[in-house]
Amino acid sequence: MLKKIGNWKITPLETGNFWLDGGAMMGSVPKVLWEKTNVPDDKNRIKLALRCLLLDNGESRVLIESGIGNKFDSKFSKMFSISQSKEPLCDALSNSGYSHKDITHILLTHLHFDHAGGIVKIDSDGQAKPVFPNAKHYISRENWDAGINPNPRDRASYLKENYVPVHDKGLFEFVLDNSEILPGISTYVVNGHTKGQQLIKIDSDDETLVFCSDLIPLESHLRLPWIMGYDLNADLTLKEKTEFLNLASSNNWWLFFYHDPETIAVKIKEDGKYYKVIEKVSIHE
Repeated sequence: MLKKIGNWKITPLETGNFWLDGGAMMGSVPKVLWEKTNVPDDKNRIKLALRCLLLDNGESRVLIESGIGNKFDSKFSKMFSISQSKEPLCDALSNSGYSHKDITHILLTHLHFDHAGGIVKIDSDGQAKPVFPNAKHYISRENWDAGINPNPRDRASYLKENYVPVHDKGLFEFVLDNSEILPGISTYVVNGHTKGQQLIKIDSDDETLVFCSDLIPLESHLRLPWIMGYDLNADLTLKEKTEFLNLASSNNWWLFFYHDPETIAVKIKEDGKYYKVIEKVSIHE
């Protein structure tokens, strides 16, 4: 089981599940291929996880991603068949022995609703407030700009109520591309899915783990041609995936999946046409 990277204790946080259209998740890959590993429901949707990651070195408690939150109505919930507790992220933290007040840093890969929805809550007075008032929140400058002025292709994925209230409280830090945020924690920026998506890389002398976010949302996406229809630039995603997977394979990185409902993390090795999984951590371990 993957428990530590250097001085960082590793805790996956399962905050819930939702369902998205399988064709959109797999792009040009025929259903007859992807349904073997990602079984669709009667609406052609496939199950996705909302798996955040908590890092703790005894001084800093770093949360990567925030889930989908709970600021949606019944229509939205039904559309995506959302399954989670009333306070999904806080409950997941509590189950692991932490409080939302303990978090010192929040690293968001990008501001799509299923990644950034959990950093804002609606209080008893109906006011939007940060869930993590003691934490600095980190996002790339380019993705912040994309979230404030989204293009028509992904406008529905950027919901400003998920992040503007945090900015209004002065809790956001804008990160330059490929920057170190804390010792051993840095960003790896890719732009094919959406502008300024920053993967999170945790390094030590012995191990490296990368939070893959939506560059490789599912284990199935380890295959190079399997690219989401949601990506703004599929050609760029293919180029970025090729470079990234070559690095991951040659350097023996752990790849952590946000959306795979069964697989938490893998190590891979290049195996001709595809990449072979040589180590795996699943939710059943």
